[in-house]
Amino acid sequence: MPNSADNKCVHTLGVPLHPPSNLDARVRIVILSGILFLSGIGALIFETLWLRLSGLAFGNSIWAAALILSSFMAGLALGNAIAASSRVRRWRPLHFYALLEVLVAFFGCTIVFGLPLLGGLMRPVWQMLWNYQPTLLGLRFILSFLILLVPTTAMGLTLPVLIEDPVLRRTNFGHTIGFLYGSNTLGAVAGAVLGEGYLIGAFGLRGTSLAAGLAVCLAAGIALLTAGIGGDRGALIPEERTFPLRLEVSYRPPWRLLFVSFGTGCIFLCLELIWFRFLRLYVASSPTAFAIMLAVVLAGIGLGSIAASAIYQRRSARLNHLLPVLLLVAAISALLSYLFFPGELIQARTGLFGLRWWQIALLSIALMFPVALLSGILFPSIVTNVQASVGDRMNSTGITTLFNTAGAAVGPLLASFVLLPGIGYQWSLILCAAGYALLSILVTDRAGCVLARTLSRIGLVVAGLWTAVILILVIFPYRRAEAHFAHASHPFEVDDQGDVLAHVVKKIEGTADTWQLVRRDLFGEPYYYRLVSNAFSMSATNPYGQRYMRLFAYLPLAFRPESEDVLLICYGCGVTADAFLRSSHVKRIDVVDISKEVFALADFYSSTNYSNPLRDPRLHPVVQDGRFFLQATPRQYDVISGEPPPPKTAGSVNLYTEEFFSLMNSRLKEGGIATFWLPINQLKVDEAKAILRAFHNAFPNASVWASSNQDWIMMGIKGPGRSISEKEIRRLWSEPATGADLRRIGIEVPQELGALFLMGGEEIDRITHGVAPLSDIYPKRLTDEPWDEEASHRFATTYMESLPALQRFLDSSLVAAVWPEALNASMESFFVVRESRYLSETIGSNKLAELDLYLRHSGLRLPVLEVLGSDGFRLAIAERVAKKSQTPPLETMRDLIAGALAQRDIGGAIRLLESEKDRGVFSLNDTFLLTYLYCLNGSVKKAEALAAANADSIKKDWFVDWLWEKLETDFGFHPPG
Repeated sequence: MPNSADNKCVHTLGVPLHPPSNLDARVRIVILSGILFLSGIGALIFETLWLRLSGLAFGNSIWAAALILSSFMAGLALGNAIAASSRVRRWRPLHFYALLEVLVAFFGCTIVFGLPLLGGLMRPVWQMLWNYQPTLLGLRFILSFLILLVPTTAMGLTLPVLIEDPVLRRTNFGHTIGFLYGSNTLGAVAGAVLGEGYLIGAFGLRGTSLAAGLAVCLAAGIALLTAGIGGDRGALIPEERTFPLRLEVSYRPPWRLLFVSFGTGCIFLCLELIWFRFLRLYVASSPTAFAIMLAVVLAGIGLGSIAASAIYQRRSARLNHLLPVLLLVAAISALLSYLFFPGELIQARTGLFGLRWWQIALLSIALMFPVALLSGILFPSIVTNVQASVGDRMNSTGITTLFNTAGAAVGPLLASFVLLPGIGYQWSLILCAAGYALLSILVTDRAGCVLARTLSRIGLVVAGLWTAVILILVIFPYRRAEAHFAHASHPFEVDDQGDVLAHVVKKIEGTADTWQLVRRDLFGEPYYYRLVSNAFSMSATNPYGQRYMRLFAYLPLAFRPESEDVLLICYGCGVTADAFLRSSHVKRIDVVDISKEVFALADFYSSTNYSNPLRDPRLHPVVQDGRFFLQATPRQYDVISGEPPPPKTAGSVNLYTEEFFSLMNSRLKEGGIATFWLPINQLKVDEAKAILRAFHNAFPNASVWASSNQDWIMMGIKGPGRSISEKEIRRLWSEPATGADLRRIGIEVPQELGALFLMGGEEIDRITHGVAPLSDIYPKRLTDEPWDEEASHRFATTYMESLPALQRFLDSSLVAAVWPEALNASMESFFVVRESRYLSETIGSNKLAELDLYLRHSGLRLPVLEVLGSDGFRLAIAERVAKKSQTPPLETMRDLIAGALAQRDIGGAIRLLESEKDRGVFSLNDTFLLTYLYCLNGSVKKAEALAAANADSIKKDWFVDWLWEKLETDFGFHPPG
């Protein structure tokens, strides 16, 4: 039943005192709930589209993202504030509501269509203000606020205005506000799932905005139809009515309740950010994962509000005096949900992108749903308590939502810039739980207006809950966070057999991500490092990664040796930056990374040959979104290289689109070169082709290069490029710093660089014919689905085949224009080596046959090392360790043998193997290798004697048959027996 304040309003309005029938009221609530459900769908879709596109126009750095989100929340708060004033009272609620939704639809679609153009229009302004960063940041906030002002203000007004419907004004307020708010939030759930799961992929961002506008306009149309059928005249209110929240001497606003509204909004948004950060230790940072997590949170809020509505319908006074109980239960739930988080359901070695949607949903429900449900119950309860004090429905809804929205605007900023980087996610979560408990103190005394018996029951419950909170905090396992960090780093610390190979040397909880630096030691010295972001390996200094990451620098330096100004987008472990700095011609390198923590970790890498690139005066680190940097910087570059996060991680897709590549082209000098990562082993084949098409559209003079792996390098030249002489290209090998580095990663001669060629523009055109490019407007051309390793292997193998690859190289117009023709005559053997190494690493090979190929038909060192399980980095460590003792340690022998063979010191390798045999550590594979080396060295008799001595342990199989036949044919060897 309405309270006395409601009845007073009825008399003032001049409407009949008798309420409508229950059936009419229920039907009205259902209709308006359906309207708000549609509104919620459209509003959530618009919100995600605006934030996505605002990031493209204004930047995605943590500060830029925070300002954009603040602009959005400020607009909502302004709408709430207007709802708390009496000026809108001259409108009929449903008519006014329909107008608001039309404004949301019109301006929402206009923003989606217009924002991509704004970045280009504002580029001269960004460039002019580039050296005035505070001004630039402030201007971005003002622009984003103004752009989002009208639709967000209209969104903030919708619920308070709709609550003024004449029929709803004579229903139970708690029941009505709970049901309407819950319906609106459940609509947002549908919007989150529908938008990310279907609409963006099917219709692109613009088509999705039209679908959102259609949902919102449909809500407006139903509202107008309802007003026409049911009448909306009761909403007309005399203008002389006094606004009850004006700060008059005789009026005191319910400040405690409003502060609780602010606090719950702030704490819940803090928790949401903390939860998302925590879940990323278990779940891939993908758009779909974020949509599922957001849907779970919104579903909890929506269902909680519906539950509150049902309770108010039965016992209207019950929840008004349970606020302290709800807040304390929320505190306890936040702690227990974290303590009993079922992380063991996700095996440490499970591929993050291989998780099913239901697994992500299950983890999200276990962690977030209980508190979200309670938050959904809390909001209508607070609004109802405020309304009991204020007496006006729209004003009370508006002012409560205003404070709640203001808190929600502060929460993400507090979590991102203060709590998470300051005290970490676990202490932040504990602090939020404590915040809920402390808020309960502000509303505990409100139970004093209840009968003594009720007070006694609530008092006992509150005391019991406080005891539970304190007990949980006392016995809380405060080292629990270490287990979750260990879960994220575990796959990178152990091998497939579970043996520990590496350990974490540094952990940073930053403003946007959790970073762990994992180090693997070899023979007691640092071998390589791996940079783990949340639960994903972002970069590494292992030999595999060193090779392709250094090629991002050496490819453009080879084809534009005069390069002086370099831009590197994403720092990673600093490998590519180090390669650029080895060139004496490079005068300046700007390194842009969105995470300051990546730069902070640079001092924690250590090895004998390591020097921190950030200490080189030529390097200028910039903490900024790489895309916005390209828009805003006034500089032009000789080389731009990009090795961003994997394309399927959240927020990375817009670093692989045609628009982004066009930005790269625009910042290059004429003849400048861009290199960019294309990890086809992390993409479906069609997705890789979509990125290739986008790159080729931006760079007509495009090509693709790769070593014997699936980490491909796209290279684009602005203009036709220029012919490079053999002397110029050999300069990279003649300079001490670059030459030693190239040989260490296995690019030992210039011809080997040329043999990295996969395809030119002609082949890209052929394989991407009819393929739509990846673009900002159609980001779902890159899906969140797991890649098909077998299909990627088949695709890559086609381009690793030596003879077709050589023919593409010779036929390429790019190669003809820039490559020294004098080097072409000896290219075939290098393409053969690349193919054999690729097949060996992907499908396996006869290692001894491969070794024979390299030793007898090639002068290259690295293939010999690799086929024997070593590399240049391992060998350097093994040689240092061996020099410290008279007899090389046994664990270094394998690398020393490989090193001797790489130098073609067959005799030295034989002596090391014989020494290993004398020390009693000699396997059957060692027997085969030594037998082969004896033959190769001309000691066939020794080979025959060794084979005869081990005849009992040698079992006949295909390999033994092959080896005996090989040795017999090539060296005249006689097999035993």
